[in-house]
Amino acid sequence: MKKIIVTLIGLINSENYVLISKRKNSASFNGFWEYPGGKVEEGESLINCLLRETKEELGLNLSSPCISPLSFSIDKSKDQETTLLLFVSRKWDGQPQSMEGQELTWVKPIDLNQYKMPPANIFLNSILRDWVNTN
Repeated sequence: MKKIIVTLIGLINSENYVLISKRKNSASFNGFWEYPGGKVEEGESLINCLLRETKEELGLNLSSPCISPLSFSIDKSKDQETTLLLFVSRKWDGQPQSMEGQELTWVKPIDLNQYKMPPANIFLNSILRDWVNTN
């Protein structure tokens, strides 16, 4: 079975909204909303992947000390197991931009369930919502 690790970032702004992006031209879950991030490459650390993906997708520079792990979710199919690792950050340099042509939107965590997302994100949404409401 093929195993993939994906790092995701929950960027939380000063109004407690989270940034999500809409998948574009993707073989799986095209048109679904998701947290920015991507696959960890061979030999790459989780944090370096997150920093690279955030720069590539959003044009943002994150600082390692400002990133915290929050939760994870596992998506299994008959051929593949994907582990999604959700990190959060309230601090970054720059303004998020769509570097890959994807649509971006800021959402109240309580409203995340109104956006069509891959199944493995549903668990992450509830954890993020509860975390934002307590911090």
